[in-house]
Amino acid sequence: MRLAVPLLPGLWLGRLLWQYAGGGSQAGIFLSIGVLLIGGWCLCVGIYSLHRRACHGELRSYVSFGISVCFLFFFFGLWRSFYVWENLRRVWTDEEREYHAILLNTPQISPRTVGAEAMLMSGNGLAMRQTSKLWLTFSRDSLAETLRTGDELFFKGRIRRPKNKGNPEEFDYAEYLAVKGISGRVFIGKERWKRIHGYEDKERHLSLGIDLRIKALLWRDRILEVYRNTGLQGEALDLFAALTLGEKSGLSDELKDIYAGVGVSHVLALSGMHLGFLVAMLNLFILSYCRRHYLRLLGAMLATVLVWGYTFLAGLPPSLVRAALMYSLMLSGSLVGRSGFSVNSLAMSAVLMLCINPLWFYDVGFQLSFLAMFGILTICPRFQELPLMQWRYVRWIFQSLLVSFAAQLFTVPLVAYRFGTFSFYSAWATLVVSPLTALLIYGMPLILLSGITGIGTTVCAWWIARVGTWQNDSLRAMMEWPYAVVHTDWSLWFTLWCYVVLCAWLMPFCRSYARRVQFGLMSVILTLCAFAVNRQFCRIRPEIVFYNHSSCPSVHVIYSPERSYLFSTEEDSVRERMSYIAESFWAKKLSDVPVVVTADFRDNYISSVHGLVAGRNGISFLMLTDDRWDGIKGMCQAEVDYLYVCRGYHGSMHELSRLFNPRCVVLDASLWRNERRRYIQECDRLGWSFHDMEAKGALKVALN
Repeated sequence: MRLAVPLLPGLWLGRLLWQYAGGGSQAGIFLSIGVLLIGGWCLCVGIYSLHRRACHGELRSYVSFGISVCFLFFFFGLWRSFYVWENLRRVWTDEEREYHAILLNTPQISPRTVGAEAMLMSGNGLAMRQTSKLWLTFSRDSLAETLRTGDELFFKGRIRRPKNKGNPEEFDYAEYLAVKGISGRVFIGKERWKRIHGYEDKERHLSLGIDLRIKALLWRDRILEVYRNTGLQGEALDLFAALTLGEKSGLSDELKDIYAGVGVSHVLALSGMHLGFLVAMLNLFILSYCRRHYLRLLGAMLATVLVWGYTFLAGLPPSLVRAALMYSLMLSGSLVGRSGFSVNSLAMSAVLMLCINPLWFYDVGFQLSFLAMFGILTICPRFQELPLMQWRYVRWIFQSLLVSFAAQLFTVPLVAYRFGTFSFYSAWATLVVSPLTALLIYGMPLILLSGITGIGTTVCAWWIARVGTWQNDSLRAMMEWPYAVVHTDWSLWFTLWCYVVLCAWLMPFCRSYARRVQFGLMSVILTLCAFAVNRQFCRIRPEIVFYNHSSCPSVHVIYSPERSYLFSTEEDSVRERMSYIAESFWAKKLSDVPVVVTADFRDNYISSVHGLVAGRNGISFLMLTDDRWDGIKGMCQAEVDYLYVCRGYHGSMHELSRLFNPRCVVLDASLWRNERRRYIQECDRLGWSFHDMEAKGALKVALN
């Protein structure tokens, strides 16, 4: 635990230093020299203090040793984090070039595209080496759908740094790719790529970790093929593959939304719960028969190999790596007389994982996994001495509910902050789903055996499909309950306040019952006050939002959470195309859906005539989606705040300069590349300021 306390601030400050330095090898060299000198000094002080402690037994030496170790881990985290983020800082050329890459995961198929993670390669033959991770997006066709893990291919395209669109409350896509170590993305059109080899057709020169990962995913594909051969199909196959192998590419968006809405998304992501079922099986069939010391050692080694084999087979997700590390530490401790899991083993797992890959510190799955386990380890032991724990069946039900509640208590603030939703029934849903999930996981060896031998495949497939249907139907029923999904709008400081209160409740300074009641009432009152301040602080202010949406140019005029107007060029599909913004931004900030305006419109707040919009606050903008304003003469030059140029307009800025004098020109993301360049050049000649959404993202303007 003491090692994690200095390491985490070091990792955080390392990223801040990387952002402040702005790249370059000079900062890295100075940082390396400084960390080497300070680390060497801390190491020498620690060794000397340990020697003094052993020889003279001085308490001061023990304190010096602890301080030196803390400084050593702090600066190690600072240096390690800086260099990991620096490796992601790549400068990609804007020109189209040919590249060579190897796919690292199972491609994800969507209605229009196929996406996959890939390793960019350079050189030929024995001199081939891996350089950077990329996210490849292919146009979907019959050939792209046949791609699989380990395929080697050549493609032609423009690699760009991942960046967000800048729309309000949108998913941080750039951060998501950066945490996975991906430094570039590229869109590959049809007939712009060709497959050279599959992974098993040619020897590769990859690092050991990448090579093991690809082989594990290929083995996972073989197991999925065994599942299909038993007769499993449809939703039952997708759910069973997700729960046993972590393969979620086949799950429908509707099913993912159900699990997320009820608050049990952790069931679909392999974590400690899934590994716990496997560990229980290992304890039953292996470790329970190991009485002698050498048998216990062999059994622990076999169990550790099986656990890590399963973790590699699932693709090494952070939550499963954490569970495997804790289980390995528990087995090691049991051999030397240590008992069970503890907060120290949890902290040691975090330290080992973050030393290997500091990017996991920013992974939501990693954070939720450790928070849930921390809640279980700190809350559950406090209720073990209750009188009702004496009855066997009552104890089992109460412990199951307590574990679920403790995990949810420490993850709800982060879920509400990162995803904007939470459910009141998540603890109860977990209690219902866990036994069904256990049955499905325990059915994995049975269905593999039946698929390989061909015996009882129909019975096993029917049983797996039936249990999966029960689980999905129970969650669908819970989605119909009132307040099954509650949309939240929590700021970072309020989320941190919730965790401060939770940790304060765990402190043992309140010994008497009266003090505990007083502290509980005071913390509840302060939290309610903080919630009121947070709600007022997060309340949306009047503003205009020019959305960065290439297929649906839109302008959102917001006067209040109850009254807003959405101006768009799409008449029939605007709500469908804007669905992801509606789920993230509108559901959190607006009390009512906006009024969609696609033609001339007028009321007491706003008016729109031929794309020229004038608002109640005196702000105006013109949406250019066609050439209706070209060729108009005899009109005085009008002052407009924003000139919004979208796809469909083919005129010139010089023609518009005779009619309008804009404060700013907004170039939409739907414009073609050549048109955007032309408009930028014309704006420079006219001396007009402009906002290019392709480079700067969406535009938000406050209304006075």
